[in-house]
Amino acid sequence: MVMTANREEQAVATVRFLTKPTARVQRLRDACLDIKSTHSIERARIEARIMRETEGEPLITRRAKVFAAVVREMPIYIFPDEVIVGGTSVRPCCSNIVPGTRKLTRETRVYYHGYVDRSGISGLSRDDIKELKEDLEPYWKEQGRNWFAHYGHNIHGMEKVVKKGFLGIKKEAEGSLARLDLSNPEDFKKVTFLKGVVLAMEAAAEYGQRYAALARELAEKEKDGARKTELLKIAEVCDRVPAHPARTFHEALQSYHFAWLMLTLELYHNVAFALGRMDQYLYPYYEKDIREGRITQEEAQELLDCYILKLNFTGSKLRTICGSIGIGGYKADGNDATNDLSYMFIESMMHIRLADPWFAVHVHSKSPDEFLIKAAELASLGTGHPQFLNSDVGVAQILARGSLGGPGPTLEDARMASNVGCLELVVPGKDSGYLYIAMDNLALALELALNNGVRRTDGQKIGAETGDPRKFTSFEEVQEAFRKQVEFKRINTQTTGNFLEQRIIDLYPMVYESALIEDCIEKGLCREEGGAHYNHNTGSTEVGSSDAADSLAAIKKLVFDEKKISMAQLCDALKHNFEGYEDIRKMCLEAPKFGNDIDYVDELKAWVLHQWATEFVKLTNLRGGHGCPGGSSETSYIPRGKEVGALPSGRLAGEPLAPAASPCAGKDVNGVTAVLKSMGKVDGTEILAGLSLTCRIDPGMFKNEQGIKRLADMIRVFVDQKVFHLQLNVTSSDTLKAAQKVPDEYKDLMVKIAGHNAYFTALTREMQDSIIARTEHGL
Repeated sequence: MVMTANREEQAVATVRFLTKPTARVQRLRDACLDIKSTHSIERARIEARIMRETEGEPLITRRAKVFAAVVREMPIYIFPDEVIVGGTSVRPCCSNIVPGTRKLTRETRVYYHGYVDRSGISGLSRDDIKELKEDLEPYWKEQGRNWFAHYGHNIHGMEKVVKKGFLGIKKEAEGSLARLDLSNPEDFKKVTFLKGVVLAMEAAAEYGQRYAALARELAEKEKDGARKTELLKIAEVCDRVPAHPARTFHEALQSYHFAWLMLTLELYHNVAFALGRMDQYLYPYYEKDIREGRITQEEAQELLDCYILKLNFTGSKLRTICGSIGIGGYKADGNDATNDLSYMFIESMMHIRLADPWFAVHVHSKSPDEFLIKAAELASLGTGHPQFLNSDVGVAQILARGSLGGPGPTLEDARMASNVGCLELVVPGKDSGYLYIAMDNLALALELALNNGVRRTDGQKIGAETGDPRKFTSFEEVQEAFRKQVEFKRINTQTTGNFLEQRIIDLYPMVYESALIEDCIEKGLCREEGGAHYNHNTGSTEVGSSDAADSLAAIKKLVFDEKKISMAQLCDALKHNFEGYEDIRKMCLEAPKFGNDIDYVDELKAWVLHQWATEFVKLTNLRGGHGCPGGSSETSYIPRGKEVGALPSGRLAGEPLAPAASPCAGKDVNGVTAVLKSMGKVDGTEILAGLSLTCRIDPGMFKNEQGIKRLADMIRVFVDQKVFHLQLNVTSSDTLKAAQKVPDEYKDLMVKIAGHNAYFTALTREMQDSIIARTEHGL
């Protein structure tokens, strides 16, 4: 078993490995850790050429031709030792640059949303940089095509590709074309999109053939007989998929990977394109191969290990955002979905111990004990994997979308949902994907309520006028002012969302992606124009809800219940960042804090999130769908904290906020069960995209098997309390501090931020310190 200096040794003895990682897997893991991130302009170069050549043609046609050219022309590679092939750029761990969005510098440290980019301009030649600055960037600017957020956050129909092949989907589009009545104006409008799908599917079907040819070319030069056989096997698999339906487990896994990575080839970056519950989609192929003797369990495990490793070779290592994988959950009939592959995926994550994929274990009231034990063993390794998602709450979230209008999700679809991005749920192959248009700072909303719409940090009036807080005579007036600030934010967000969505429609409709979403081909509409089966995915997430709740609790207790201070005194203290008001700050800090199973404050946390959720579900999109508030605050809790002055919770101006649903750092002092009970008082169903809850666990809890059992029992509590999401950092403060001192010895040390994994040493010092500041719980 591969171990590095950063792992918490005490956990190892308690973990039961089903198999050992093979020598191949160990070599690939070591190679991945050693590879440096680089950049390429090849993707941008191809797009610029095709867009210039096709000026005057319909935009859908141009986008389809760009995709076809990228798939056919991007340089490809087969890395030594790998048996699952395919990448999104010209080399492993390489990012495709979008012109005009990256400041080119040879400086070794560039800060990006809490991460430290040490790659500089690695991978770019002087000629590349000259071409980028003098040709590509001016063209992008001329076309108005500077980078902007796209939808992403979706699970596409990769299972459909595995079952039908791209030639089968092409035939489906051709059938829709043949049924059109071109004398009907509505049918005539569909022609361009459907022809674009045909063009894209033809190119996608050829993708495997390129790798088959490369594998045979390498086999001819290969002197090692075993590797030559492997390369010829790769060629055989790629001759078949993704053009045709997969027949074996190896073919299904390779076809799935090809279908997924071409999403990134169409859109430069992986915008949280998720992979879904792969244990469900792949199990029929695995079971058939095992039953018919084509593969052993050990061989299948190595294939899965190589696949998981492959995800870590895809895209930049700076900020991992490769596909999220879910396992477990429910079957469509409501029974437990756990199967042999569920355990094997966990085993792969235990073997690999790298940041990608963002791995989720879907649990519920029927999950078997052995499954929870296995997931707890993975968690004990301190890799940040897995995150736990409560399927009982998740099914209710999906069904609740039916109250928003439009086609309501079926119970079967709700049970088959899986996580995208950090934790949000979609129905695989049927949803349009989340278009995130807002990060709602609820701590700032409270500040605006206590300052009549004016932000303290710069004196700008950015909120609604809700009255002079010094004149508030009841706690209900404070609450109403907060509610109005949230409403004001939602109205402004709607305008921003309309603009962003229309810009995407005008500039970047996705043809390949739409073909993998149900109903787009039938309707003859791309996803951006409403072709998807489900469209309720306008996204907004929050930060600082715990700060707002803790602050409201302090106001209620100190001003209105106990009358120890007046609103005027509190406002003066906040204005001066508590300087000269240390006695008031002490009282504020001693007021109840969320995360300790105290109804007084927990009910206010539930109230804050209820105001936000019920307001932001009113958001509408241009596709006829509504808002699904929820998600992760990611790293924003630090920069968003800089926008907020002192708060009644006792927090000083500029300090980090609470990430997503988590308690404020260091304020949860009654144990992790108390945190779960506090979060259980929030209505998890109405927050349609869920909220991220992160806790730290002392790794010393896993010195024996009882620690694993206690963690599994805690997950039962998590399920029973109807909390939707939980992720754990099982790494000691001593280890984190050691990594700050000697980062090169801890290059694979991972932590959970607020929904996603990050390499600890790739974070800024400020972000690292914020993680260390979180409470370290026992079990």
